[in-house]
Amino acid sequence: MPTKPHRLPCLRAALAVLASATALVPSAQAQTDDTTPFYVGGSLGVSHVSNVFRQTNANNSDTVMSTGLLAGLDQRFGRQHVTVDGLLQNNRYSDNRDLNNQSYTLRSALAWQTVGNLSGTLSAASSRALADFNIGNGVDPIFKKNTERNDEYAALVRLGVLTRYSVEAGWTHKEREFSAVEYDRFAYRQDTAQMGVYATPGGNVRLGLVGRHTKGQYPRYPVGLIFNPDTLKFEIRTEADDYTRNDFDFTTNWNTGGSSTLNTRLSRSHLKHSLDSLRDFSGTTGAVGWTWRPTGKIQLGVQYARDTGQESTSQATDVNRLYTSWRLTGSYALTGKLTLNASANRNRSHRAGDPSAKLAEAFDSDQAYSLGMSWAFSRGLSLSCQYNHASRDSSVPQYVYSASSYGCTGQAIVY
Repeated sequence: MPTKPHRLPCLRAALAVLASATALVPSAQAQTDDTTPFYVGGSLGVSHVSNVFRQTNANNSDTVMSTGLLAGLDQRFGRQHVTVDGLLQNNRYSDNRDLNNQSYTLRSALAWQTVGNLSGTLSAASSRALADFNIGNGVDPIFKKNTERNDEYAALVRLGVLTRYSVEAGWTHKEREFSAVEYDRFAYRQDTAQMGVYATPGGNVRLGLVGRHTKGQYPRYPVGLIFNPDTLKFEIRTEADDYTRNDFDFTTNWNTGGSSTLNTRLSRSHLKHSLDSLRDFSGTTGAVGWTWRPTGKIQLGVQYARDTGQESTSQATDVNRLYTSWRLTGSYALTGKLTLNASANRNRSHRAGDPSAKLAEAFDSDQAYSLGMSWAFSRGLSLSCQYNHASRDSSVPQYVYSASSYGCTGQAIVY
């Protein structure tokens, strides 16, 4: 999919990601300062993918050229801090020209603070990119352009900044839409409200108890077939599937000594759908994340999560599936300008069988790894190259695939 910009601390522009391939993410870095709180720039990337549509035993390789315009703002106004990042990208395929597309990523945030112990953040994000051609979860692979749009808005209020105890309240709204009707079942919108109490018993430990309530809807969830007398064909009949989810979280944040940080979340979760009780879930979910920086040049990370699909992956949950995912990351600063990076991840979903409902047991297991290098020629000029490989094993034969991609991206930024 096309790339998305990030900031270190406010921006790390990730460029030239294939719209339909495995995640090819050559990245560069940019950072504003007090004298130049804004930046503008451009990027040019070329990448090649071996299996565009992620088919089983198929040869559909292609080369993609991506050109991008990026800009951002990082400005402080007293106690307030505003950041804005944007990337507009044009992606052109050599052979599959009907997949040519324009993608974008826009992100903004306002961190505010009063004279007392009251602070918070307001944020908004929107993105559009090509969706996965082989998403699985009950949908056959498609071979046409299908764009995915994601919007997210969030607000957080915190009482207690430098105190031992603090209270936080927040709200998050998410929406996802696809242009292809075959993916209608994955479109959703939801609102989540949360309230948490946090304590810092020691200087390096933070504990939290958080309650979350989510209310959402799949507006076009398939429920059966209906005969259309005009076309003389059967068509999928859809209805709105409303759902609610309640979570009670216990969280920890432990700085084990300056070079290592451990974050955990243990939750009791309950999910209920209005249309199909087979999609309900009640059980324990959670996540663990650990980062370690043994030296100034090396950084390692491990993340593990166990949750329902919509809360743990980019795909909507399928019936009563649970997802368990691992991710390993590492980077090494070979020189002051040359950095090596690597990652490996696995995501496995499982759906329990139900003979009474004629529901068979099913599983999907996705694996991916990447190797990359980034070279910062100067503060405004950089070059990144990356190799990626992704594959899936599944109980459904048409969901099985293997794909690899490689490419390089150059970026120029003016401050």
